[in-house]
Amino acid sequence: MGKLRGWKQARGARASSVNAVPQLRDPWEKKLQMRAERTAVLAAQKAHDDEIRREKREDRERREERERKKKENKEKGLQYQVISDTKKIKKMSKKQLRQIKKADTSGVAPKYNISGGS
Repeated sequence: MGKLRGWKQARGARASSVNAVPQLRDPWEKKLQMRAERTAVLAAQKAHDDEIRREKREDRERREERERKKKENKEKGLQYQVISDTKKIKKMSKKQLRQIKKADTSGVAPKYNISGGS
């Protein structure tokens, strides 16, 4: 065995006799438990994502509805003058032509602009 020095620890059992080998695989029950936990987490995450998507979609729909109503109300309050004689358009200047807007006024009585613009 050789000399035993005081500052060295005496060797216990040989390394080959120690049987504490770690398992390479997890037990089946642990695998099932981990799988169940993962499925629960994924389901919760999917529900959360769906909730966020739903809220964003509702916000977008509300915003679009507000914009649509705003546009309709703006068009309702506009004053316009119907150009029945199309020859006038050929005589107009570029600035006047830029101000002309095509609109469907079927079934609506014409309003006449007091300010003098078209």
